[in-house]
Amino acid sequence: MPLLRDAARWIFLAALIYAPWAYGGTTSAGIQIINWLLLAAFILWIIELVVSGRSPALPRLLLFLTVALIGIGGWMALDAISIYDSDFHTFIPLQNFAPHLTGSVDYAISVAWIVRGALLLCATLFVADFSQSNRWLLRLWYTIGLVAGSIAFLGLLQKATGARMIFWQPAGPYASQTFFATYYYHGNAGAFLNLVWPLTAGLALRAFTTRCHPAMRAMWISVFVLTVGGVLANTSRMAQLIALLLVIAICLQFGPVLLRKLSRTKKNAILAGAIAILLAMFALGWASHLEQPLNRWQTLSQNVPNDARWLASRVAISALPDIGFFGFGPGTFRVVFPFYNSVAINRAPGAWRFLHEDYLQTALEWGWLGSGLWGLLFFGGMVIAIRRYKNPSAQDWTPRRRLLQPFVILALAGVALHALLDFPLQIASVQLYVATYLGLCWGSSRWEKASAKEGRAVHRTAPAIEVT
Repeated sequence: MPLLRDAARWIFLAALIYAPWAYGGTTSAGIQIINWLLLAAFILWIIELVVSGRSPALPRLLLFLTVALIGIGGWMALDAISIYDSDFHTFIPLQNFAPHLTGSVDYAISVAWIVRGALLLCATLFVADFSQSNRWLLRLWYTIGLVAGSIAFLGLLQKATGARMIFWQPAGPYASQTFFATYYYHGNAGAFLNLVWPLTAGLALRAFTTRCHPAMRAMWISVFVLTVGGVLANTSRMAQLIALLLVIAICLQFGPVLLRKLSRTKKNAILAGAIAILLAMFALGWASHLEQPLNRWQTLSQNVPNDARWLASRVAISALPDIGFFGFGPGTFRVVFPFYNSVAINRAPGAWRFLHEDYLQTALEWGWLGSGLWGLLFFGGMVIAIRRYKNPSAQDWTPRRRLLQPFVILALAGVALHALLDFPLQIASVQLYVATYLGLCWGSSRWEKASAKEGRAVHRTAPAIEVT
């Protein structure tokens, strides 16, 4: 059923477009719509598989991890031992059906989180199957590139005009210090841009190394300049540092190969283009008040030692002996942390919805077993992608697959670093893009078969040539 299959894929692409524009998926309304879009895509995908009798191209380990994580999270939510009363700051006990077994400390939060988590895990499965189509893989790549350019353009426009808040939102007294584009917090915006700009670099590189229309080449180069300029204009120091590391990694990965393959004329053209890009970035920086992020770097030595996130991390570490195998329950950090913070010797000031350390927060919520499975899903996908890319059989991949995969791996490495000092993996839009990239990584284990199948299809449809 091509109609159902294509409908599911278009809906998924719509979710990728909507998520960053819906304030990055940081509002309850935005998260609900993202959930509905993913659910619609998943249902249509399942119906298409049943009707066509097709088996999805999914690695068994990925299926096991998905079922295990949904099972653990679902059990913790259904067997919750209490629910948190935010008015009186107390936990109200619940009558669960297995009181001697572990359960979440907050039923409502864990149910909401596991619904979202299950849909994200299904999105990874969906993309792993989705990526077997060469045509749809390119459409996915184009979609990510266009979304990246649009978000970066909005952020640069806000900086250039001196906006004190997202254009259609009322400005608060401290808004100018915390927002960028559609994101209320510049750290989340920086994490998202670092997820997407490497793929725009891949599109720009593809435009130079393949035959394409000059307008397409100009468009993808412009998108690449916009997204990198967005990272520079954003005031998140961590995002800028990671972007620099990604630039170095991309140059090391592709620089020597390009220098060997290009002629002297093409090298001169690329050098001229690079100079033009640097001048364009300088102009963007000047127009978007690049002095703001530079001023933040000058105060680094003063701010870092006094940052409250170090105190919060110490409080979270003190809770580790109590997490057990399954933790306190999915999403429950916000209600568990105040209890441990109140009895800490050195308290972290303020209210903490997220810990600025994703790995430690995941351990608190999912315990040693659950966080280990999440780590295997994330880092295992990256390892599989690297191994498949370095395997000689990867030479049979289509050119776009071989070009795309390194950028996906680097983007995931960037968000993994960012998660050490911030909370990008708690934001719905970033979660969705990470799930998409993981689907590409896990799905790459089947790309040899997909490329061979596409080759046979092209051979069957090619006209016969008579040799005389």
